[in-house]
Amino acid sequence: MNLTYHHPVDVLSFAAALDMRFAMVAAEAVTGGAMRAPGALMCVPESGGVAGYISNGCVDADIIYQARAAIKDGVPRRLRYGEGSPFKDIVLPCGGRIDLRVMPDMQNGVIAACAQNLTSRQEASLDFDIGGDVFSYIYTPKLSLRIAGRGEAVAALARQAVSTGFDVIVQSPDSELSLLSGLKRFDPLNDPSQPPIDIDDPWTAVVLMFHDHDWEPHLLMAALSGPSFYVGAMGSQRTHDIRKEALTNMGLTNQDIDRIHAPIGIIPSMRDGNLLAVSVLADIVLAAQKSGRL
Repeated sequence: MNLTYHHPVDVLSFAAALDMRFAMVAAEAVTGGAMRAPGALMCVPESGGVAGYISNGCVDADIIYQARAAIKDGVPRRLRYGEGSPFKDIVLPCGGRIDLRVMPDMQNGVIAACAQNLTSRQEASLDFDIGGDVFSYIYTPKLSLRIAGRGEAVAALARQAVSTGFDVIVQSPDSELSLLSGLKRFDPLNDPSQPPIDIDDPWTAVVLMFHDHDWEPHLLMAALSGPSFYVGAMGSQRTHDIRKEALTNMGLTNQDIDRIHAPIGIIPSMRDGNLLAVSVLADIVLAAQKSGRL
């Protein structure tokens, strides 16, 4: 299996590009401490590499075997592992149960359309129909992180977010940050009052990382007026108090200002770029979970 294909858009894009038969495997229900949630996808071609995963390796080998058997006979099937499973010799060490649907020969056009919607930052649904019994799941785009700032803190957060699977956009006066690997895009910032490009959506987190806080007011005002689920800004509590006063003078309400996560991160006073990045990324993931983005 290829663990770089962990988000549905990656698995679906992999499937849409195949020139051979394949089976799409979906987790229908999960109980206990299983690694993956309902809706998790795996694409199993009739030969070669696999995209996605369902467990932490304890049952994936058998899932692949069962999926290729389904491709061969062309018949969808249900699988159950753990409690109540017919596979008595396959144990889920974490307990619980995983119920799956294996769908051979799903229409490539349906798969491609779903992948395209997610790539376009839109929700998309798939139906897994076995004999008229339909399991439908709504998939959401990858989390996106827009970082506006300069310096090593930006680079550290961008690197960790890319490796975690975020779509990462960096906006900075520092042109060398455009060389960071894996960015979705880089936008140069040339003036503190320059409005950012309108690219936020409900699955976007925005983080400002400037030591020169004169860059912040217009960027924060734009972020707070948009649909992003998280807006954060680097700096101490004293810095944030000054920031709040400046934003109040610009006409923002206390309700708007209270949306800003600051001091940023879940661990206070991080003075190392990489550790600050871990703290900030954890804060963003927690906010995404609380707001239903995960």
